[in-house]
Amino acid sequence: MFITSKYNGYNRNGEQIAAGLFLILTQPKPSAKYPMRSETCHDCGLTEAAHNIPLSSEVQAISDKMHRIWMAIFKARTVENSEDSLDACEVILSAKHRVEGCRYFRPSMINYPIRAIVRHTSLSQLGQFMMGFARVHGERITLSGSYGSDGLPSNVSDAVYERGLELPQELREAWNNGGGWNSAGSEASAMRTWALKNLAELRK
Repeated sequence: MFITSKYNGYNRNGEQIAAGLFLILTQPKPSAKYPMRSETCHDCGLTEAAHNIPLSSEVQAISDKMHRIWMAIFKARTVENSEDSLDACEVILSAKHRVEGCRYFRPSMINYPIRAIVRHTSLSQLGQFMMGFARVHGERITLSGSYGSDGLPSNVSDAVYERGLELPQELREAWNNGGGWNSAGSEASAMRTWALKNLAELRK
């Protein structure tokens, strides 16, 4: 998102062009330092390896019996479309979970803080998108539309991400609820004000 404007208009081919100081929001690409998935299960907190431990023979026998009952009830529900059968299925599944524990690893997604960088750049029209490039400490970042990724943070390397200034929580919430769609939303004015106030830090 441009926070200042050097020029804004159209070239001789009728394509839109713009240049100025541009606010880039960033999040890290998946890496060893910034993994996207947690190593523990969202449901039970165990590791993935812990979900692969075989059940004891006694628990496996109970689990198999519950599974047969569940399949019979599910088939009846499918044929009869009975609400009672559906409730019974849910009871069996709940009991099965208590006997087996959590058997399916469901990792939590890790949300890192959004960080921001400001660089002077120019964008030009490419189809329906405004695109360009910015350089951050020797790395070239492709930009597209607002914030560098059509209203979303750009995924960048660890080194670029760590150069950024963390976006305040209230601005992140405003961005998250701003209603932007492939563009900035109602938070745009507050973003610009914050960026100009912290310009020296954002341009490092």
